[in-house]
Amino acid sequence: MGRFAWQYSLLLSVMLIASLLPRDLEAGGGPPCQQPIASRYCSSTQLDMLVPQEGRAKVFLEQLIRAYQPELLDYFDPFEVAPVIIDQVKDFHQTYEIGDLVEQELGTFVRNEHEEIFRKGEYLTQTHCYGSGDFSNLNSYYDGLKMSNLEPDKVRYLAMLRLALVQNCLFNLDDYMKSSVMVKELMDKEQSAYKNWFQYIEAAALYHDGFFPEAADRFSVIALAEETQGRKKGWLIETARYMEILALFHNGREGQEEVFLPAIFNSFTEAFLMDYPQSEYRRHVMDMETGIWLHYGDRDRYYTELLRSVSLDELVTSDIDSVDQLDRLAINALLANIGDIATRPLKHRDGITLLAAILSKPEDVESLCLQTTDVVSAKYEEVSRYSVMVCEYLLEGEKPAGDKYKGTPLYSHALAFEAMVNLEQGEFNKTSMLVSSLLAENVTSLEDIFALRTKQLEARLKNNAALAFILEDSITDASTENGHFSELRILDTVLYEQVSRYFLSTNDFISAFSGTDSPLLKFALIRPHLDEAMIQEDWRGAVLLSQELNWQKVLQASALQKSSKLREEIELYVELQNSLTSLASGKATEEIRAKALSDVAYFLYENHIAPRCSYARTRLVESYLDGCKRHYIHLTAEDVWAENTAEDQPRAPIEMFEEALELYGNNEGTTAARARLLRIMLFCAKGANNVSYCLRWKDIPKKQFHSWFETLALKYPKSEQVKYWYYDLPFYTGVYINRDGQELDQEYWYEEDAYLGYLDGGPYGLSIH
Repeated sequence: MGRFAWQYSLLLSVMLIASLLPRDLEAGGGPPCQQPIASRYCSSTQLDMLVPQEGRAKVFLEQLIRAYQPELLDYFDPFEVAPVIIDQVKDFHQTYEIGDLVEQELGTFVRNEHEEIFRKGEYLTQTHCYGSGDFSNLNSYYDGLKMSNLEPDKVRYLAMLRLALVQNCLFNLDDYMKSSVMVKELMDKEQSAYKNWFQYIEAAALYHDGFFPEAADRFSVIALAEETQGRKKGWLIETARYMEILALFHNGREGQEEVFLPAIFNSFTEAFLMDYPQSEYRRHVMDMETGIWLHYGDRDRYYTELLRSVSLDELVTSDIDSVDQLDRLAINALLANIGDIATRPLKHRDGITLLAAILSKPEDVESLCLQTTDVVSAKYEEVSRYSVMVCEYLLEGEKPAGDKYKGTPLYSHALAFEAMVNLEQGEFNKTSMLVSSLLAENVTSLEDIFALRTKQLEARLKNNAALAFILEDSITDASTENGHFSELRILDTVLYEQVSRYFLSTNDFISAFSGTDSPLLKFALIRPHLDEAMIQEDWRGAVLLSQELNWQKVLQASALQKSSKLREEIELYVELQNSLTSLASGKATEEIRAKALSDVAYFLYENHIAPRCSYARTRLVESYLDGCKRHYIHLTAEDVWAENTAEDQPRAPIEMFEEALELYGNNEGTTAARARLLRIMLFCAKGANNVSYCLRWKDIPKKQFHSWFETLALKYPKSEQVKYWYYDLPFYTGVYINRDGQELDQEYWYEEDAYLGYLDGGPYGLSIH
């Protein structure tokens, strides 16, 4: 152990500040959208900004840390060893010719499966085992040996033993220890500096094997021996005392609280800190002083000490030159517990933790607001001002003013706060202006921008005014014509599509469509009705709907530069135009009609397009939808819009494929097309996605799939055949039981969307974080 010695033991300490703690499972959302829901039908209302929301203290604290000390949130690997340490270990091995000694002493004790590693000498340059320390521990021990004044041959032998402990999986160490003459001499020796160093290796082995009481006793014996022999300072005694504390700490966590009280434990830590005020282990020892209270169930004391230590170190309220693992662990502890801390009558010493607690709107928010004048925010005085602004809103209803925070990391948050208050008070125009300002600033994540847009829609839905969202809440200010604006256009297609699918009457649709200038958003409005027309095999209606769009202008939309996925989907609609025209004409040959029908069916199946009321609806939609009515909007003639009632059970794509197969007949020129159809039909019964979208759970007998397989195998060239047929419908009953045990008609093959988020990180391939 020693310099960087705490790095290995960090993971053993992590349970102190994370694993044993109650986590706020609600913070940050819930489960993701579930397969097979297409991502474009999921929308987010989770606003991860500094706007008062119940129970989200963890999210708020994370946002504040990200604004002021983002390096504290960087991922770190406690087992990662700095290159400089590896180089120092290599230099030591070369200087003391450790490789030669290992080969001489341990060569015959190498495990068979690791002979190659031993032969190449890789054990001298990298660790291959887990659980007995790493090169940081090894290097620290080497540093201590070099300062020990021991004879070089003794240093060399002790270094070999410590290396063997780190690489213990490579050797049969038990056999070596029993047979080694040098080990026997060490065991028989009177207490001496040489023996103390050897016993340290034994104690480290006990510690790494989890024998904490035995390890603590052994480290205590070493420290006492060093002191008795006149060595009150030095690496060995200091590290032995530190390791004794560390072993006692972990022993306490193993359930020994009835015999080992925090006050007793902290007597060890205080003695260490007094004797070694400049120790490199000082910070970790102080952290254990805090953590010991958690072992014994005194959460109020633990939280108080945690808040105190974070405040004293000014981790989140001042610039720091560098961040180490202990800093990150302290922040992880704070993040894991801030939700619980916010609900307790505790004194905050830091303005950032206080603000996170106030924003979570606990029951006792008034007492928290009284602390705003007492906390420390270092140079970030805007944090204190923001806390006061939140308190004035929560307690007195005073509206926030975002402009006061311009030039600070809190500006975008303040604008979002102001926007949400305006939205609550029905001031929709002001909200749209603030969202435009956030776009123009280009400092807010798309995820949060989209959440604000979804909140705007939700406010309109509460007032039964979905049309107003499209006509009055659109973001069109030219000043926001930047990259974010283009991406918002993509995100808005999600909202426009859902509004058009579920909430617009025919007259509302006409107003929305005529009042929307963007060709891309016009596509979003028409898309659900065009999909339904194809599902219902309303070919003329589908053609007339398609003709309402200038497809060239839709594809020329600058926003599509941000999403190749959406462009590809639109291109698929364009490619279907000839097929739809052929089906609508009624004059196409059977072969042309067969190709057109199979193309449309494959489009519906492959792109997960299902009957309107069969989609899993987000809670946002479901909360305000007065039942899903089986109708869609179409054109009966040019400029004659009407509402058309949908069939309860339209044909599934596989049934369209069957008709197409019959239309092809046995014409020689259609062999490849017929074989392709048969292959598709066989794959329709493979897996839940295919069953959901191609079969739509139609009760097609197993023998039918077997028949198609035999037909393909017996009547078509080998190059067209497949090796297997599928039937993933053995338990079909016509009833689907969801995760809550509810029995649903099998047509509804999705579970309700439990979380308004994204399956793939964002709609249409956008990165929204």
